[in-house]
Amino acid sequence: MLVKAQSLIIIGLLSGCAGQEMLFPAPYKIMITGNTLVFDGVIAGDAVLDAIRMVRTSDSKIETLRITSPGGEIASGIEFGYFVKEKGLEVEVSQLCFSACANYILTAASHITIKKDALIGWHGGANQSDALWKQSVLPKDHANLIVYINRLRIKEAAFFDAMQVDQKITTYGQVNRNRCQAGKTTDGWYYSQEDLKKMGVDSVEIQGGTLLNSLEYNGTKISACLMPSLFS
Repeated sequence: MLVKAQSLIIIGLLSGCAGQEMLFPAPYKIMITGNTLVFDGVIAGDAVLDAIRMVRTSDSKIETLRITSPGGEIASGIEFGYFVKEKGLEVEVSQLCFSACANYILTAASHITIKKDALIGWHGGANQSDALWKQSVLPKDHANLIVYINRLRIKEAAFFDAMQVDQKITTYGQVNRNRCQAGKTTDGWYYSQEDLKKMGVDSVEIQGGTLLNSLEYNGTKISACLMPSLFS
């Protein structure tokens, strides 16, 4: 689900032919407890809108987003990230923050706390190669897909510029010569705290000292590898 969410959403947008499987939004859990917004699920339209509404209408001043997410839609992730930045929220990863969650939520946080036995990982973004994106849909939909992705690329570039974070954080694991996925098969990758700081993500606390390389989320194993140092 984490790595397929973007593909499924794009397929749903680009196709509407009779006889194709209908895709429904994944379930999610959102609540406010004290000064914390708790978000568990895929980052998609309804979930993000509900989360933003709950914070805006809360009687409490929300200071922290506690999130568990396998990823989701790029556009929704960007808007959620802008909201996290607007509110100056700290982000606490309780179990998992992958793909769009890492791209747009971690990079917008005022401070990140990664709980013990949690997994984070990057998996690509709007600016990944056309060839990778075309694997998401049938050949007949390639042209429409790239038109859509080019719009997302503009939004994503503006987002990372506003966050003052290196946009290539979403793709270093795909294009770097020493990428950790070159010698192993994983769903994504993560970075050292030193590299994160150099990319603009400079307030990260890892409880327990180390990150997981894999975990099971909703019955699916998710894995990531540590990228070798990028800037040494």
